[in-house]
Amino acid sequence: MRTFYIFKINKELSNILLESPYVLYKSLEGIYLLDKESINIGKDMLEEITLRIDIDKYNKLLYEKNKDNDFYMKIGNNHRIYNKYRAEETNIIVKGTHILLTTNVLPKNLNLFLPTNDLFVCDFANRDYFWLQMLVNN
Repeated sequence: MRTFYIFKINKELSNILLESPYVLYKSLEGIYLLDKESINIGKDMLEEITLRIDIDKYNKLLYEKNKDNDFYMKIGNNHRIYNKYRAEETNIIVKGTHILLTTNVLPKNLNLFLPTNDLFVCDFANRDYFWLQMLVNN
């Protein structure tokens, strides 16, 4: 299973760093790796880079896009897709600062689950990062 942190990036920063995702990744990784004593600094830095996620809006959007999927289940802010025929297990949790995606398969059709504009994806454990719209467009 891989864990992806999905951030909604500030529009101006998104335009500037669209072609330089490494810089954005390193900034977010720096915040992710901060120790507990520096959590307030990290919170302020995150607020400069990202936009708050409208939890109700994203929960409704995820539900609307997946409600007819027989393998989909929603409990609160947690959206789960478990397809036993394809050995696919995906869990999406909507939070105010990011969306947490845990999956054993990263589908190319991720736009079925999430909108793609200005969303930046980081897998800090595997040092992987990409703009969601680039994944979907390729």
